[in-house]
Amino acid sequence: MGTKTEIAWTDHTFNPWIGCTKVSAGCANCYAKTRDDRHMLGPLSHWGPGSPRHITSAANWREPIKWAKAARAAGRRDKVFCASQADIFEDDAPVEARQHLWVLIDETCDALDWQILTKRPQNILSVMCDDNLNLGFFELTRCWLGTSVENQEAADKRILELLAIDAAVRFLSCEPLLGPLDLQYPKSFYPEGPETCCSGVECGCHGLPVDPPVIYGVDWLICGGESGPGARPMHPDWARSLRDQCKSANVPFFFKQWGEWLPPMQDGAPGLGQMLNCGDQYERVGKKNAGSLLDGREWKQFPLVRS
Repeated sequence: MGTKTEIAWTDHTFNPWIGCTKVSAGCANCYAKTRDDRHMLGPLSHWGPGSPRHITSAANWREPIKWAKAARAAGRRDKVFCASQADIFEDDAPVEARQHLWVLIDETCDALDWQILTKRPQNILSVMCDDNLNLGFFELTRCWLGTSVENQEAADKRILELLAIDAAVRFLSCEPLLGPLDLQYPKSFYPEGPETCCSGVECGCHGLPVDPPVIYGVDWLICGGESGPGARPMHPDWARSLRDQCKSANVPFFFKQWGEWLPPMQDGAPGLGQMLNCGDQYERVGKKNAGSLLDGREWKQFPLVRS
């Protein structure tokens, strides 16, 4: 909850409250729930529908004010990930604390880039209406708004919901990446493939899809494997595909980590260990030893922020 963070793509982590409800495959080994269960704050669990969320201390809520002050003094902008142990847009979010968060963001957005990640982008608009936010709030306050996309099912459900909301940066967190992702067109609209305007002769559309590929609405993509107990391996071709799709669309790509499992044909991979259904072999070497090299190089790209 404090000033230090181990998350490679941000400067600070701020949790206005702790607790959430698991909603999809990416939540199966939730590190935040495991951590909360280990360090139980109070007699009740903060996880699951109807469970009370733990609102963090007043001292913790003052931390972003300090970060903003330091950033202003240094003439820089700092990034703040909100929230690593909660989902701001979940149904059981504490409303008063959430409304306090919007005030805090507004007061510090001149110096801080707030990065808000959710698995419930379908709730963003209704929350904004419930909390009487300007519909341009996330763009005006220079927020980075993202959604978690762990597999194609999540991509088809969540990405278009995210792209409907204006923000300074819209990003995808493909971590833990549990399967291949095709971000070339909105499959929820075209379950059998993209429709086209015409043959390309009449209007010059060249037979391209009516709607542009969804990746062209994304400003940044984070990719990473799973870590911790029960971690599932990530196939290197899944990561390579996302890298290549990002390169084709000129979208900054951030490869965070392999996670617990290092696949074959990567630097340091011993070529022994767990088998995936593709027949490739993986070695469980731990997150630190697995590292973050994809085909021999690091990918730590960041987006340009729309002002």
